[in-house]
Order: sequence, then C-alpha cells, then structure tokens
Amino acid sequence: MYRPTYYQQLSTRMGAMTVREKYDIDRHDERIKTLRLLTTLLAIFYFSYTLVDIYLLPDIALRSVLLRGLVMLPVTFFLFAYYKRPVSIRRKELAAVLVICLSTVVWCAILLGSENERVLSYFYAGLVFLMVLTIVLTPPFEQSLYSSLFVFACLYSSIWFLSGATSIYVINHLSLGAPMLVLTLIANYRFSAESLRLYLENVSVEQLREELAARNAELERISHIDPLTGLTNRRGLARYTDDLQQHPNAQHCIAAIIIDVDHFKAFNDFYGHSEGDNCLRDVANAIRSACRSDDVVCRFGGEEFLIVRSDQSTQTSHVLAFAENIRSKVVELAIPHQPTQEKKVTISIGVYIGTLGTDTELGQLIKSADAALYEAKRQGRNRVRLSQQLSDESSHLPKRSTLHMDNPL
Repeated sequence: MYRPTYYQQLSTRMGAMTVREKYDIDRHDERIKTLRLLTTLLAIFYFSYTLVDIYLLPDIALRSVLLRGLVMLPVTFFLFAYYKRPVSIRRKELAAVLVICLSTVVWCAILLGSENERVLSYFYAGLVFLMVLTIVLTPPFEQSLYSSLFVFACLYSSIWFLSGATSIYVINHLSLGAPMLVLTLIANYRFSAESLRLYLENVSVEQLREELAARNAELERISHIDPLTGLTNRRGLARYTDDLQQHPNAQHCIAAIIIDVDHFKAFNDFYGHSEGDNCLRDVANAIRSACRSDDVVCRFGGEEFLIVRSDQSTQTSHVLAFAENIRSKVVELAIPHQPTQEKKVTISIGVYIGTLGTDTELGQLIKSADAALYEAKRQGRNRVRLSQQLSDESSHLPKRSTLHMDNPL
C-alpha cells in the first residue's frame, strides 16, 4: 500500500492551508511550551560547563567566561524574548537551532585557545551538539538536517587546529562523529514523521467525530419531523411535552388546538392516496403559515394536526380567532372534495385553554381539546369549538388519536 512521504504529507493541502501550516498552528502552544523548557535546561547545561572548562583547561578560563558571558548570554535572553513574538512555531524553533549552532562555534573558539593536552579528550564532547539538534530539541527534520551538517563541518574544521591534533586522532574522532551524525538524523526523521502521522490521524478522527455528530444531530432532527408534511411528529411532541412537564410555569397558559380534515377517508377513496398526501401537505402549509414561530405544530394522526401555544396570557377570544383564521385559510385553498356537501376540503377544530400544574399534564389538555373537536364534528363539521373545562368526559367518545408519551410515533 502506497504511503506518502513526510515531505509529501507536509505539502498536502487541508482546505486553504497546507498540512505544514495547519500542523504548526494547531501544535503551536504544545511545541512552544516544550521548546521553552528544553531551552532553559540546555542553557543551564551549557553555562554550567564554564566550570568544566576552568577545571579541565585552566589556560582558557578567562576566554571561556568572556565568550560564554558576553556572546551567548545576551543571545539566550534574546531567544526567550523572541519566543513571545507572534510568529510561527517553526520560526521559533529555527531561532533555537541557530542559537545552538552559534553556541557550537563559540565552544570551538574557546577550545582552540588551549595548549593543554587534555583538550583532545575534551573535544569529543562537541558531539553532544549533534544530539541536541536531533534527538533533544527535535526541531523539524529539515532544520535538524542543515544545522547538523553545519555543526559537523564546524567541529571537523576546528579539529585540525587543536593543539596536538594528528591525522590518527581526527580519524578516530570521525569514526565516532560520522555514525552519530547519521544515526541521530535518522532518529529525528522518524520522530518528525511519526509526530506528523499521529497529528494527521488525530485530525482525521476529529473530522470523523464532527461529521458523525452532525449526522447524529440531523438524524435526531429528522426523527422528530413528519416526512410527509414537514411538521413536528408525535416523537417531537413527546420531547416538547417532557421539557414542558419538567419545567412547568404556572404563569403560562397552554392552548391545545386539534384540527381534523373533514371526510378525509372519502377524499382518499374518491381521489386516491397520492392526492390525499397532496391534500395533507397543502393543509399543513396553511396551518403553519397561520402560526407563530414559537408554536408547536404537529401532525398528530393520519389527518389530524395539533397546535400547542404557550403564552403568559392566552386569551380565549384571541385563540378562537386564531383557530378561525386557520379554518378560513384551509377553506380558501379550495381543494376539490366532490363527495361532500361543500365540494371542497374543510376542517374541524377543537380548542382547550388551561394551565399545567402538578395534577395536570399536557395530555389532559389535549384530551379536552379532542372532546371539543368531537363536538365540532357532531354539530356538522367545518367549525371551531371550545371545550369549557378540563375533564375526562372524552373517554366515552369513539376512540380517536390521543397522546401516548410512552410510545410516540
């Protein structure tokens, strides 16, 4: 299976940015925190070696103090100040790499001033700079590569000028330095490539998680929508009812309005189910157009619709006018209905207005509205009727669509 290389992955685009740019932005805070910590430890380590210089090579004590103190100390403070600037993390890492390269040059300059024979043994410590640039600081591979080559060239250019250096000494030193250069670069490359791979995997997982969350949210929304009319279905009404019962407000009145399409079975028998679906969609649109945005408009049954309106002062006259407006809108659609006396589709509406309490549930209000709807049907249909009181008197009526919260459609 083909897998893109480290540099191919870096140059791949992710939207408006390349992987390299997004990787640097997303990992900035984590990387700068690590960079500050490592810089602090390396600075302590580097400046503490002034004492080692003085102990091993007393003839360069003053040279060591002056070069480390007058050159590297100000540069180190500048580096920490640069970390606070609003630049990319890659530039900050490059600044740290350049400071390490400079510290190598300064260290070589210190040792070149010694005539002590122990300088040859001490010079092996210069290989530590290669380790710092590859497996300690772990900058991006390209920075590690070029800086390591510079440090390697600096060390093996200086080695010839050390007091007592011979060709054999240089070869012995190089036999250790060359493998260290190659192996530490390999380690840095693997670390850089693995870090990028893990980052891309995390990005992919996060994208999948976001996509899954979006799809779940859409499925949740769809599960509460009636596919034919686009209105809330019984499941959505059940969720609204649960919220309403959990956060009751005694100051709010609830208007329950049940709407039924008159003689709808006869409409289906005469025109067919396809036209019946079109009829329900048109009626649903008319109902929705008359409602407020905060009204709960639900397809309650086959040809039944339910509106739940919550308000601080739901006046009876206003609710009846609202219901009458819905009835008129449906009549104005003038949907043909030949089997009926009116020759067009009409609706009957039952209304009940009440408040929710510890002893009153929304289902009871709907049941009272359903009783009013049954009365509108009994009196000839195509009219609005108001239920005057909350009761269970509808229980003896012919079975109609009632709300079962434990089994929503």
